[in-house]
Amino acid sequence: MILKSYISIHDVSPQNLDGIKNIIDTLKYQFNINKICILVIPGLDWKFHQIKKLKLWQNSGIEIAAHGWKHEALTIKSFYHKIHSLIMSANCAEHLSKNSKDIIKIVRRSYSWFVRNGFKNPILYVPPGWALGKVTKEELYQFNFTHFECTTGMVHKQKYSFLPLLGFEENTLLGALLRRFFNSLNFILAHFTGTIRIAIHPNDFNLYLKKDLEKYLTKSIESVLLHELS
Repeated sequence: MILKSYISIHDVSPQNLDGIKNIIDTLKYQFNINKICILVIPGLDWKFHQIKKLKLWQNSGIEIAAHGWKHEALTIKSFYHKIHSLIMSANCAEHLSKNSKDIIKIVRRSYSWFVRNGFKNPILYVPPGWALGKVTKEELYQFNFTHFECTTGMVHKQKYSFLPLLGFEENTLLGALLRRFFNSLNFILAHFTGTIRIAIHPNDFNLYLKKDLEKYLTKSIESVLLHELS
């Protein structure tokens, strides 16, 4: 079986565009990966020339996906959110501790930013921390986005698909060891699903799991975009 890889670059912001370009170039020229999705945080202080750079990337074939609004949770109230924050998302999962009405506002505001700034209409929405929060599949179906990524997979047309995930953003040795274990487990599971998700954060090539990231990228025989799996 040829294992397909969906490769995404997270947390694209005005402050890290040069680093994102370096990651894109690394994926293309070192690992020969030609299908890449970048996850843009729209609710930040974007300048005209930065938006222009994003649109140039989109026109060159890179998929632009929406990544929340500000990628920041101002309040952490629910018990689940506290656990999620401790284990996985820190303070970035802005959907959690919010009701469905507020989540709907975030998603719609995010979509409108891309339309207003002249991008090709985005089809993929990835909530920060992969945490959709208190929103139903029926509510997702009402959005202009057609695909939604979550911690364990993808939702498209109210249909859920399980897709194993590899992550590498760890700043401590203990966290890296735990992540390495779960990455190994998910890579095994991917041989049953046929697809692995490889999530890259801006500093991953400088952190503890740099070699692991490079190892899994070399195993990427065929890269795909998430919507191509639906």
